[in-house]
Amino acid sequence: MRLRLPAPTRAHRPVNLGAVGLLATLVVLLSGCQPRPPAGQGEGPDSQVRTGTNSSGSGKPLTIVALGDSYSSGEGNAPFDLDAPGCGRSGASWPRLLAQEIAGSTARLLACSGAKTSAFTASFHGQPPQVEALRALVASGVKPDIVTITIGGNDAGFGPTIVSCVVWRCFWTGHDDHSREYVTDQLPPLLQAAYSQVKEAAGGARVIVIGYPDLFPSSTANTCRWLDNNERVQLAGLNRDLNRVIRRAASKTGVEFLSIDRVLDAHKLCTKDPWVYPIAVTGAGLQASAHPNTMGQRAIADAVHAYLSRGK
Repeated sequence: MRLRLPAPTRAHRPVNLGAVGLLATLVVLLSGCQPRPPAGQGEGPDSQVRTGTNSSGSGKPLTIVALGDSYSSGEGNAPFDLDAPGCGRSGASWPRLLAQEIAGSTARLLACSGAKTSAFTASFHGQPPQVEALRALVASGVKPDIVTITIGGNDAGFGPTIVSCVVWRCFWTGHDDHSREYVTDQLPPLLQAAYSQVKEAAGGARVIVIGYPDLFPSSTANTCRWLDNNERVQLAGLNRDLNRVIRRAASKTGVEFLSIDRVLDAHKLCTKDPWVYPIAVTGAGLQASAHPNTMGQRAIADAVHAYLSRGK
């Protein structure tokens, strides 16, 4: 199945060697490559478990295991765990914040920034395959109540597409069709295989697939000067299609799906009070680009908590 987008109306932006070099740098960045945190930052090996102490709702304590990519690891919100350099596992990640909201709960992060579906069955950033790590946890006596997953955005190349918007243009002839064709035709079987493997390894836990939030404002009255209206529509459409494919794959595999596409409403990129880090081109903000900040992480944690509280 092929889905088509409106053809871009803007002429190509001028391209120079500096921009091309910057694009290459940012593509690597948003693919999840990050240096080891400076000494003294982050957490030690035991930080995989965080105990909730300030409940904001009722319910029994939960053991939560979070798999997937940077949208579960908490990328951008230092300090990061020292035992998983490159994975961006943050104490302010939404799974750990969720554990804090439910008294007595714990969260273990197996998610790793830049992960694709292949990271579920192959080593990534020096970490074991995530399904293997989950299976080892269960074998060690850990009994997860909830296993969450965010995956697919890196397979779809969503990060590099956003980077292209900054230094050149979002879409060009053939690119939009290729992106949508990959998401709708090639990604579904990869997702279904990943979800099935997690379900088998989860020890009977609930498996909840989490979608991706919409990052882009619905109006052009914002400070995203690098994004014209047509591109905004295209990017938002690609995000919707990605979430739709993720939802269908979850349904076919018999695992739960939670949409968080509106969790950043009124707080998207380029708004007055964004809950997502802006697209940076230099400096320390590079790694955080296009990831939820601490407020965004809290909003996702609250959305998942509300879902669990409804008895879903």
